Amino acid sequence: MSTPENQDTRSVVQGKQTMTPSEAFVETLVANGVTDMFGIMGSAFMDAMDIFAPAGIRLIPVVHEQGAAHMADGYARVSGRHGTVIGQNGPGISNCVTGIAAAYWAHSPVVIVTPEAGTTGIGLGGFQECHQLPMFQEFTKYQGHVTHPARMAEYTGRCFDRAMAEMGPTQLNIPRDYFYGEIECEIPQPSRVDRGPGGTKTLNEAAELLAKAEFPVIVSGGGVVMADGVEACQALAERLGAPVVNSYQHNDSFPASHPLWCGPLGYQGSKAGMKLIARADVVVALGTRLGPFGTLPQHGLDYWPQDAKIIQIDADHKMLGLVKKIAVGICGDAREAAEALTERLAGRELACDASKAQRAERIASEKAAWERELDEWTHEQDPFSLDAIDEAQGETPFSGGEYLHPRQVLRELEKAMPEDVMVSTDIGNINAVAHSYLRFDRPRSFFAPMSFGNCGYALPTIIGAKVAAPHRPAIAYAGDGAWGMSLMETMTAVRHDIPVTAVVFHNRQWGAEKKNQVEFYNRRFVAGELDNQSFAEIG
Repeated sequence: MSTPENQDTRSVVQGKQTMTPSEAFVETLVANGVTDMFGIMGSAFMDAMDIFAPAGIRLIPVVHEQGAAHMADGYARVSGRHGTVIGQNGPGISNCVTGIAAAYWAHSPVVIVTPEAGTTGIGLGGFQECHQLPMFQEFTKYQGHVTHPARMAEYTGRCFDRAMAEMGPTQLNIPRDYFYGEIECEIPQPSRVDRGPGGTKTLNEAAELLAKAEFPVIVSGGGVVMADGVEACQALAERLGAPVVNSYQHNDSFPASHPLWCGPLGYQGSKAGMKLIARADVVVALGTRLGPFGTLPQHGLDYWPQDAKIIQIDADHKMLGLVKKIAVGICGDAREAAEALTERLAGRELACDASKAQRAERIASEKAAWERELDEWTHEQDPFSLDAIDEAQGETPFSGGEYLHPRQVLRELEKAMPEDVMVSTDIGNINAVAHSYLRFDRPRSFFAPMSFGNCGYALPTIIGAKVAAPHRPAIAYAGDGAWGMSLMETMTAVRHDIPVTAVVFHNRQWGAEKKNQVEFYNRRFVAGELDNQSFAEIG
């Protein structure tokens, strides 16, 4: 008998049983569907690691633990399930902080397991001893510290539950001596929150606002992807005839082939989307906190509509009205809220119905104009870029048109993208500019370091994504500065046969900061030039 793809056929022990704490830990992982973990082996969790394989869990060793945390992030963002990372107490765990911070701002349900120094030696300054909970307190939704071996399964289960309930990383801290002994416990079954569409009162208020709107615009955010709500967002957009823009670094939150798609807002985003949202009288912020970096002026356009009424929908009530003043705040699941609004508007005559055709024409016109501009925008037009191009004429390695300008590369890469592709981008100018060129037709396809903006993100993240979805093409974009912080994880990909493609833009500079030196410091370049070896030869 065949089993459906991705179905977990492993069984979990039922009822109260006598077992070791290591067995309780591993059985709880199995109950939560864990099949892959990322990290580096360590003596602190040897007893549990010894039974990973018999339990159907693969520990994928990495080169550096920050890479492991990024891989867990990519795995979670593609699969919609937990990503799990583990390492040796002390330095192995401290190496993960940056990766967990990135996962926090991506709202990824990553569980970091942090074995700790033994209880009999804590406070004595023993080998690899440190306080591991304070390191992660800013970047986790919940921290579970196992206080007794008998509570191993309880705390493990709670960390997995809270990661999904609050959509963010959690930490499971385990003194290393608590893996041993004999306990009696019951393995907890996973508990998942049913969020619902939001309150009836606020949904009705939002429907009334939309019924009167003349030019509604939808901002589709990461919450739409997490809620599997792209189709619901599309149905709402089609009912309203509303242009849909992606929130910053969430280019996969609405299908790019749809006539109502208008591209991402924010840094280096879509001029078409910006010009259209500038006309909005009502904005539906669906599954987005409207972060400040994702709504800032760009391309000389201060496009955010100051007088528009904002309907914000977010599963986290703390995000409602946090960044922008809102007219209606709905605390609910993005998919279910969109469905509830579409239902409320289905049989009504809306103010925007009469202008659907004209707005569709305007959307098409703005998009066509932006595409023409992107086609013609083969290189930057600022004085420094033009000087650099002039200086490079007749010199190697730029002579004879051997190399393309970054925008030309990005446009060609866009055309070459295989169907069903997954793309991760690092941080920096190259990856910011890439937002204008990266288009996706399905969710869980685009991964960027979000608000934490750390270098060395793209390659390990796409490796984790590929582990979760081995049938999908996986591509990472990085500038040469960020690539230098992650290239060692190519060894992880090779060792474990994880086929990913890295595109490295070898421009020999920390480009984002060099741009500031050009614009504000009269081209006084300090510490920004990168004389790199050939990455192709290293590869």
